[in-house]
Amino acid sequence: MPDPLNRLLAELPSAEPRPARAAQTRARCRAHLERQIRSTARETAQASRVAQVWQPLAAVLGVAYLTEAIVEALRFVGRF
Repeated sequence: MPDPLNRLLAELPSAEPRPARAAQTRARCRAHLERQIRSTARETAQASRVAQVWQPLAAVLGVAYLTEAIVEALRFVGRF
């Protein structure tokens, strides 16, 4: 006399994905990953352009601040 649970388990469908559905899922995943890669590339390019503007500006402002700090220190000491 077979076990009823084993009989019910034997009647269940296979857990393997259908080939067509698996291929469709892979295609959707690849398309989604490609969109993410393109989006990330655009964001990186934008960040690079922003950095190209802000880095020299920050350097110029830093030099101006340092120059003014030195001038003020020399005025305080009385040599300028």
